[in-house]
Amino acid sequence: MIFHLRSSRFAALWLSILPLGMAASPALSADDTQAVLQSDRALLLALKDSDKTALAPLLDASFMWINSKGLRLPRQRVLDTLPAVANSDVEPQARVYGGSAVVRANRGSMSVLRIWVKRGPAWRLIHYQEVLQVPKTEPPPADPGPTECENPCKTIPLKPETRSETEAIASWQGVMKAMAENDADAYAPLIADEFTATDTHHDHPHTKSERLAQIKKQKLAGARSVPPALLNAQVFDFGYTVMMVAFERRSNAKPFFNTRMWVKRDGRWQMLFSFNTRIE
Repeated sequence: MIFHLRSSRFAALWLSILPLGMAASPALSADDTQAVLQSDRALLLALKDSDKTALAPLLDASFMWINSKGLRLPRQRVLDTLPAVANSDVEPQARVYGGSAVVRANRGSMSVLRIWVKRGPAWRLIHYQEVLQVPKTEPPPADPGPTECENPCKTIPLKPETRSETEAIASWQGVMKAMAENDADAYAPLIADEFTATDTHHDHPHTKSERLAQIKKQKLAGARSVPPALLNAQVFDFGYTVMMVAFERRSNAKPFFNTRMWVKRDGRWQMLFSFNTRIE
C-alpha cells in the first residue's frame, strides 16, 4: 500500500460493498468493516479511560485532531491532553475503501469524522475532525471578493508528488471550476453518489443531489460563487484513495480546514466527502 504525506506552506452502519462496475476495486468484506469498528471502539474506550498506553498504538504517526473550533492538535498533543470526543456515544457508521476507512458519528448539528488507514494487519487512526453546524444556514458574504476563480481553479500553491495525487487534485480543481461556473454537468461525474458536504456555515450536510440543485439554482439566478482559495494543504496517498486536509479562506471571512477524500472508480477520481471546520 502506498502512503505519502506532504505539506505545502505556500500560498446509517455502512456494511455495503462499493457499487458494481468499479474498475480496480479491491476485494472488500464485512470483516474489513468489523475490524475498523473494533479499532474504533478500542479508541473510544482508551480515550474514555484516559489510557494512553492503549491509545498510542491506535494513532498513526501522521495523526492529527481538529476540534469543532478549528483547533488542530498533532499526535503527541493528543496523547498529552486526551481531548474529549464529540458524539462518543453515537453508534458509528463505517465504510472501507481499500486500505483506508471512513467512520462517521453524527447527531444533530455535530458531525464527527474519523479516518483510519491499514498498516499491515492493523488499523490506525490518521485523522479526527469535528464540525458543529450553525442553527441556520448563513447568507453569503456581502462582499464576495474576486469574481474570477484563479486559485484553486487554475493554479494552487501545491505540487502533487504521486500520480494518484496529481489526478485526484486535478479532479478537485475540476469540481471547483464547475462550481464557479455553475456547470452541473461537469460537476456530477466528479462526485461520488455517497458524497456529503458538511460545512460549519450550513445547517445540515448536503448530498450530491442537493449540491447539484444548488448549482442549477445559482445558474438560473445568474449568481456566481467563487470557491475559497487554497493556502496550504497536507495530502495523503493511500493508493486506492487520496485524502487532502486543506487550509482555505474566502475573502473577508474566517479561514477553515476542509478535509476531502477521493476514490478512483472506472478510471475517474470522485470526491467522497467535503468536511469543513471554521477556525474560530
